[in-house]
Amino acid sequence: MEEPTTPAPQLGCPFCQRRDLELTLTETPSFYLLADHAPLVAGHLLIVPRAHYACYGAIPARLDAELLELKETTRRFLSEVYHAPTFFEHGVFRQTVYHAHLHAMPFGPVAWDLLEMATSVGGVACHSQDDLRTWYAERGQYFYLETPGDAARGSAAQAAIFPPEMGVYGRALSTLHSLTNAREGWSPPQLRFATRGPKLRALSQAWNAWRAEAE
Repeated sequence: MEEPTTPAPQLGCPFCQRRDLELTLTETPSFYLLADHAPLVAGHLLIVPRAHYACYGAIPARLDAELLELKETTRRFLSEVYHAPTFFEHGVFRQTVYHAHLHAMPFGPVAWDLLEMATSVGGVACHSQDDLRTWYAERGQYFYLETPGDAARGSAAQAAIFPPEMGVYGRALSTLHSLTNAREGWSPPQLRFATRGPKLRALSQAWNAWRAEAE
C-alpha cells in the first residue's frame, strides 16, 4: 500500500503556523508538546502533530511509535509532578482548532467505567491507534477519552472511542467539569486565559526541573 503523503501546512491554522503558542515544552520530529492557552487545571498540556492532520484517527501508523513515546513522557511528567492525566481528543467533532490535538489533563485517579459508558451509546474500547484509525476510516467523527483508573478503588486504566452525539458529549464534558471542580474549581475560558500566566510559569519551571533531574 502506498504511504500517504504528509499534509501541507494550512494558512491561518495556529498549530501549523505555530502562532500565539506561548509555551512549548519539547518537540520530536513529528510532534510537539505545549501548554494549553486556557488551562482547565495546572499542568494542562496538548500533544500536537506538526503536520496538518484533521485528528489522531487520520495520523498514519508510521508515526505511532513516536507519538506513544511522547505520550508516555507526558504521562510520566504529569504523574510525577502534578497528577495522573486523563487524555481527551475531539476527533473533529466540536473542535475549536481544526488540527489534531490531544489534551492531557492531570486530574488524578478517575473511577469511571469508560467502557460501559462507551458501549452503552454505541462506542467501543480503544486498544491502539489502529482502533482509532479504523473508526475514523469507517465512521468518521468521534471523541476519545482515556483515564488512568483508580488503584485505590480497583479501577484500571481505560480508553474508549465515543460516537459524535451531543447528548453523549455533554455527559462526558459534565464529568470533566466535575473533575476540574474537584481540583481547582471551574472557570470560563476567558478567565482561564486571563489568569494563565502564573500556571504557565510554574509549568515551565516544573518541566525544566523534571528534565534536569532525569538527565
